Amino acid sequence: MKTKLIGLAAIAAIASLVTPFTHGQEEKLDLSSALGDKGAALKAETEEAGPGDNKRFTIRTDDNILPLEINDVYRNDQKTFFKIVEIPSKGSKGGIFVVERTAGSTDPDRKFHRVSGLGPVTLASRLTLLDIYLLGGMFMHPIALLGIFTIILSLNCLWIYRRKAQCPQAFVDASWKALQNRDLVEFDRLAKAERGLFPAICRTLTDRWETSTVEDIEGRAESVAATHINRLRTPVKTLNLIAAAAPLLGLLGTIVGMVLVFEAVAGATGAAKAQALAAGIRVKLFCTAAALAVAIPSLFAYFGFNQMLGGLISRCELLIEQFMHQVKILKRKSGGPASGAQEHAIHLRVPADGGSAPGVATAITDRG
Repeated sequence: MKTKLIGLAAIAAIASLVTPFTHGQEEKLDLSSALGDKGAALKAETEEAGPGDNKRFTIRTDDNILPLEINDVYRNDQKTFFKIVEIPSKGSKGGIFVVERTAGSTDPDRKFHRVSGLGPVTLASRLTLLDIYLLGGMFMHPIALLGIFTIILSLNCLWIYRRKAQCPQAFVDASWKALQNRDLVEFDRLAKAERGLFPAICRTLTDRWETSTVEDIEGRAESVAATHINRLRTPVKTLNLIAAAAPLLGLLGTIVGMVLVFEAVAGATGAAKAQALAAGIRVKLFCTAAALAVAIPSLFAYFGFNQMLGGLISRCELLIEQFMHQVKILKRKSGGPASGAQEHAIHLRVPADGGSAPGVATAITDRG
């Protein structure tokens, strides 16, 4: 009996020593099995995403990326995988890192989820204006050019639509004084010394004075005025064209981008497809937003500068009407078929038709 008890005690002792070892092996086997299952699932997701093109993206973040290391693998919500290949700067308050697309076809999104490595579990990227510009696609380049043209045209309009540039008050006063003094040589000299709409019209008033009738002078003035006004309208017409074309260009960019997004997510299913579509459409709408950001200021600039030009033209028309009235008086008094009774002579200093030397015309006043 005593011998049996001793044997049972020995068996129990051996069992107590063997049990922890066996339990540890079972836990180790369970952990290995779990890791194997996770690796198999990850491999399946990678194969489902398809091969990547190794395209690189520069990501900026405000998260703590001190634990981040090269070769860490992350994926976005569309199950596209990215590997960390460079870390130009990192710190507790953010930094910059470069990823390489190893599987999948979608671009990086706002959030990244860790797949392997010791980096943060999730990372949120920070978009800059340059990032938004690049995400908008190739149509962002012509839209940017339209924006630059809008700025240049607006500055040009501010410069050339000044009253001082097209109808300087000093010239108006001096030329009117010369016209009242019947000094057409001085009037012609002042007109040729100035640039702008009103001086250009004034130059036609004394052109070929001796051989021109009032109707000839009026016809030349109207022709020159129409030519200069059409030239002045070119910038505002271009602004109107930009305001109309930019939204259409942005819409075209968004449509093309959405077609590319649909092709990229054609193989996805379920929630992943919906997330990919939402993210892709959100990004491609940047193109339309940028186009509207160009078109709206261009439209306001068009109406504003068109109003400025209209006021400038109205003032020139009023002045030309006054000047033409004085020219008609001088032309009538300088002689012609309608001249009648001779009371006293009027001397006009007129520019010579063939050169710059002034001539003197002696005329007889009309009856009154």
